[in-house]
Amino acid sequence: MDKEYIIFQEDGLFGAKDQRGKIIIQPQYMEMQPFSCGLSLVRNHQYQYAYIDINNKQVIPFGKYSWCDPQFTCGFSRVMEYHYLEEKNKWGIIDILGDIVVPLKYDKIWAIKEEFLFSLKAFLGDKEERINLHLLSNKVIFDGLAYICTYSVEAFKELVHCEKLYVKAHPKTRQLYFTYGANIGFVLLKGIPQEPVISIVANSNGKIFPLLMEKSDIGKTTLFPAKVAPKKTFSRAASHKTSFWDYESEKMNDADNWEDQRLDAFEGDESNYWNIE
Repeated sequence: MDKEYIIFQEDGLFGAKDQRGKIIIQPQYMEMQPFSCGLSLVRNHQYQYAYIDINNKQVIPFGKYSWCDPQFTCGFSRVMEYHYLEEKNKWGIIDILGDIVVPLKYDKIWAIKEEFLFSLKAFLGDKEERINLHLLSNKVIFDGLAYICTYSVEAFKELVHCEKLYVKAHPKTRQLYFTYGANIGFVLLKGIPQEPVISIVANSNGKIFPLLMEKSDIGKTTLFPAKVAPKKTFSRAASHKTSFWDYESEKMNDADNWEDQRLDAFEGDESNYWNIE
């Protein structure tokens, strides 16, 4: 639970305060659960449930599900959706963005506990299945970021004993990531970086990972991953490069490091973009 926020009641309605007693969400809900993973489960006068963030924004809107777990556990929550044709609820699991991690098809899913995330019991009728949330939750969430430490690119390469980092695009999602040796980090850049750094961060799911980013973005708790467009053909005469595909299709000037703000296009596999030497 997120202990920095206090749920309080006034005139029969619930709201939230910070630790200093400042009201951050005015009393307005019939029910309000303690914040967990940055979200609180609330109920309105129509007996509908929603998850809200600390800004009172509905991340999972009212009426979407017939029931929700009171709290998230390690970034996961069970939800139920009523199926009118079958006249019964179906269970599934969502993450803190509201994305469905486990399809809403089960007749029952046991309570999510940290020690059972790799083998969670679920039932289809009398048939028991085991759900491995570690395998299913392959989407990285760039929300609720906490910064552990930050390195220059050169300092990070020295730390991980690698001479080069390679920035690539996922072949299906087109989202950027980088490799260092046999390991993977993530990229949140929209163009040639001005002051690139690599921060070790933890997100609201508790996942810890390296993040290649602009120095000016350090401290932001929510970041949005950029996607690159499919490969296109560009004229050699084009003088103004505006996309990552430009960098790959036209050979950039050689660069020994990033201080010159220049990058080499990585030849070969088209999913490889930059060779950070």
